[in-house]
Amino acid sequence: MKNDILYFFTQIKFNLKNAYALQKSFWVGVVSMVLNNTSFFIMWLLFMHATGPINGWTSIDVFGMLGVAMFCFGVCHAFFYGVRDLPEFVLRGSFDSVLLAPVNSFLKLSGSSFSVTAYGDLLMGLGVMIFYGVYAHFSLYSIILFIISVILGCIVFVCIRLLCSLVVFFIHDGEVISTQIFEIFLRPGLYPGAIFPGKLKIFCMTIVPTLITSAVPIDVVKIKSISFLIFIFMITLVWIFFTYFMFKISVRRYESGNFLR
Repeated sequence: MKNDILYFFTQIKFNLKNAYALQKSFWVGVVSMVLNNTSFFIMWLLFMHATGPINGWTSIDVFGMLGVAMFCFGVCHAFFYGVRDLPEFVLRGSFDSVLLAPVNSFLKLSGSSFSVTAYGDLLMGLGVMIFYGVYAHFSLYSIILFIISVILGCIVFVCIRLLCSLVVFFIHDGEVISTQIFEIFLRPGLYPGAIFPGKLKIFCMTIVPTLITSAVPIDVVKIKSISFLIFIFMITLVWIFFTYFMFKISVRRYESGNFLR
């Protein structure tokens, strides 16, 4: 397992080197994504200015939530982008190279490709979260709760991204369907958790756990509840085991394209 992890980080290292080889293209991609994300902040700033706080959520809380969502998206697509490209690998038959590699299939797949623009999401999300922590005067206890909850959000995001891609093993030419399913998961996470009524909020934290990747870390630090964090941790464990189980089942359905790259 240690060698598998080292191989994964080696892939990430070479992906970064390849991206940075064309420095202008790299920074243009990063800056363009930052500018694109800025539109979300402007929209919500205007909206919150017109409506005022929503169930205790201020415009700064919404900014923090967007920062978490961007960071989770950035982590997944900067370091685990291969799970997004899984449908393409399967349809082309090049998934053979993943299965035949003498390393863990998930780690080999995850680091096999990357997105330059995702580093814009990653850096901007990190910057916004730091701003939110400074503005909200986080205590050490709040910082620990926030970091743990964001890590759990990143894990859940990768799990859902992989599960959406696994559709291609069950539906022929399922690449488009995979993208559409992921969009359904992604959208609720762009809205403040305070607007969701009780039952719907629980649904969006468990069955469709999109809020764990955006609003939940903000709720955790606002209520400072360790029991709530444990609840989110248990949900994350369930999704990890479910994703592992589905990945194993899906891989068994793969038919080799007899093509190695």
